[in-house]
Amino acid sequence: MAINGIGSYGLNSLYSYQSSINSLRLSQALSRNTKLNQSYSSSYPSRKAAMNADISFVKDYSSKMTNLMNAANELKSSNRSGAMSDLAITSTNNDVATASGKLLVKNDKEYKLDVTQIAQAQVNASEGVKASDYAKSAMNFTVGDGKNSVNVSVGTVKANGGSKTNAQMLKEAADQINKSKVGVTASVVEKDGVASLQLEGKETGEGKTFTVSGEQLGAAAGVENVKTESANAKYSVTADGKTTEYETDKNNVSIGYYGVSVELKKAGEATLKAGVDSGSVASALGNLVDAYNSSLKFLNDNYDKGSGVSRQLRNMISGIGSEQSLKQLGITVNKDATLSFSKSTFETNMQKNPSLTKELVSGMGGVADRMFNKATSAMNVSSSSLVNGSSQKSFSGTSSSSSSLESMATNPYSVLGMYSRGGAYNMSNYYAVGMMMNYLI
Repeated sequence: MAINGIGSYGLNSLYSYQSSINSLRLSQALSRNTKLNQSYSSSYPSRKAAMNADISFVKDYSSKMTNLMNAANELKSSNRSGAMSDLAITSTNNDVATASGKLLVKNDKEYKLDVTQIAQAQVNASEGVKASDYAKSAMNFTVGDGKNSVNVSVGTVKANGGSKTNAQMLKEAADQINKSKVGVTASVVEKDGVASLQLEGKETGEGKTFTVSGEQLGAAAGVENVKTESANAKYSVTADGKTTEYETDKNNVSIGYYGVSVELKKAGEATLKAGVDSGSVASALGNLVDAYNSSLKFLNDNYDKGSGVSRQLRNMISGIGSEQSLKQLGITVNKDATLSFSKSTFETNMQKNPSLTKELVSGMGGVADRMFNKATSAMNVSSSSLVNGSSQKSFSGTSSSSSSLESMATNPYSVLGMYSRGGAYNMSNYYAVGMMMNYLI
C-alpha cells in the first residue's frame, strides 16, 4: 500500500492516512487477542530461528556488496585518494633506467635521460683452467683494497690424502676471500668445462680499486689482471629545454622528483614522467576481482533465498565488459562466470598503452564504474525481496481465517510491505520502522 507524504493534500492522501490508521488499530487489537497470542507462542521458536537466519543473511549480503563497492571505488577516477590517484615515475626504457618510490610532491615535468656510461666496479678474472683436472700447484696470493687485505692459501692435497681438482682449488680460494673483510666479492665461473676465478669490487666508481699480488697463483693464474676498470656514471638530464651533465660514483641517482630514485642500467636514452602507479593499480584490480568473485559465489549459493537475490545474480554476471576490454586488463571470464586476473599481463599492457588501459579501468563505463554500479544497485534492493523465498514462508498463514490476521500483527514482512517510498514521514513508515526495531532489538 503506497500513500502520499505527510505534506501532501487531497482526498487520496486522506483516504490513505485513514486506511493506515485503521490498519494500525486492527494490528494493535489483534496483538492483544488471547487466542492469537497462544497460537503465536507455540510457533515462536521456529519463527525466531528463521528470522535470525534471515537477519544474518541480510548482514552477510550487505557486507559482500559493501566490499565490492569499496573495491570498485578504489579504482574510480573520481576517488582522489584511490589507486588511480597514486602517481609514480615511469621510464620509457627500463633497460636503460628504472624508477622506484612514490611521488611525494606533484611534478608533471618530463625528464629526458641520456646515459653515456654507468658506474662500474673493478673486475679481475683468471685465465681459466679445465675444471676436472687435478691441480698442479698450490695457491698463495694476497688480495687488498687499500684498507683491508686477505692472504689466500690453498694446498693441493685433501684432508684424506687425495688430490684436489682445479675447480675445488678455486672454490676454496673464493671462500677465503668472501669470509674476509676485504672489499671484494669472489666467485667461480664454470663454462664448457673451464673454470675461472672472478673478483669484483664491492663499490663502484673511480678510485674504488683492489690489487692481487703473489707469485704462486696456481689455478688462478691471470687473476691479477684487471678485466674491467672501475668508473663513474656519466649522464645528462634535459628538462624545459635545459640540459645538465652529471657524473657520480653510483648508479642510484635522484632526477628531479622528490621521493623517487632512479637506477641507471646501461648506456642509452629514456624519458621519465609521472603517471599512474601500475603496481598499485594492479593490486587494487586484483582486489576488485576477488571481491566480485566472492559476491558472485555468495549470490549463487543463496540463489533461491529470495527474488531479489536471483535478480541481483543475473545483474551481476551481465554487462561487466567486452571480452577484448577485459583481456586488455588481464581479466578472463571462467566457465562458472567467475573472473581470473593476470597481474603480469595487466602491467605489460599498462606499459604499452597506458592511456587506453587506464580508461578501461577507471573511465566512464570502465570495469570499476560497472562494478560500482552493480554493487550500488545491489545495496538498493529491499531486504524483504532478499528473503521472500525462505523464512517468509514460515510466516504464511494456515487455512484458518485467523492466521492471516495473526500474520498482520506478527509477520515482520507484512510490516516491511507497509513501508512506502511515497513519503519518508508518512504514518505507516513511522509504524513500520517502529515494528522493525521491535523485531531487531
